[in-house]
Amino acid sequence: MDEPEDTLEEAGTVLPAPKMLVPPTLSKANVLFIGPVDEGYFKPVPDLKNDPPRWEPGLYSLAAGKWPSPNLTADLLDLSPYNGQAIMVIASDWNQEVISEARIIGVLDKVSCDVLQKFAYEHMQEKEQEIASYISGISN
Repeated sequence: MDEPEDTLEEAGTVLPAPKMLVPPTLSKANVLFIGPVDEGYFKPVPDLKNDPPRWEPGLYSLAAGKWPSPNLTADLLDLSPYNGQAIMVIASDWNQEVISEARIIGVLDKVSCDVLQKFAYEHMQEKEQEIASYISGISN
């Protein structure tokens, strides 16, 4: 009976590394943000996972693509329809003003946001990569 190593060598087939099968946006660090939208700006709650926090408190714009944009026009998302509500966002990058490569994954009222923030957000932050894979459709 052939040994498994012999069979693989004879076949000459080399499987691609698993990281090559993952889209580039998922190979980056994905971060879960949650917070209210006020006057068209997103105000994420503090980072509970890391000390020091990965982002500073403040008001942020969201961009679906890379920031700064390679285009001449800004590619910022219009958050005004979400005023008075809270959103959950998975993003790959951010600076002091813009959270970029962002995907809105949920819209909540302020009470729901408060409950999630107090009781589930830290646990959800531990699962950021799994959440990003799930919403991308890779792990569905």
